[in-house]
Amino acid sequence: MRHYEIVFLVHPDQSDQTSSILSKLDKVVKDSGGEVHRSENIGNRKLAYPIQDQFKASYGLINVECNQEAIEEIKNSFKFNDSIIRNLVIVTKKAHTEDSALLIQTKEDNEKDSYQEARKEVEKSENDDLQKAKKIETPKQSEEVNEKPKED
Repeated sequence: MRHYEIVFLVHPDQSDQTSSILSKLDKVVKDSGGEVHRSENIGNRKLAYPIQDQFKASYGLINVECNQEAIEEIKNSFKFNDSIIRNLVIVTKKAHTEDSALLIQTKEDNEKDSYQEARKEVEKSENDDLQKAKKIETPKQSEEVNEKPKED
């Protein structure tokens, strides 16, 4: 049996199907007597170029060790599944079990985005606090102006 790496892109409107597709592929491989070394639902990512007028897609990756019949069945299922907009099946020399570089990068990007969002929230609340403080100071200053004695 050979080692394979299978990557597929799911249409963003049907990205919730990525996990079910991974589990189906897992079942096909195990039913054929193969082994799944890695299965990753990477999530939504921006595409390098539009595919079917879409700029994002949900990525799925699976590393397996199986026979050719299982691979043919997987390719056939990709062909007839409208939610899959691209797929790639590659023969590899060994089993890959660690997290993929794409998954690590996606996690880092998500952490970076959440950090930036939190930072913006903090800056916004600080600006709001400053504006409230200025509004409170402004009436006091106008009262001081009104309290000055009028010179005749």
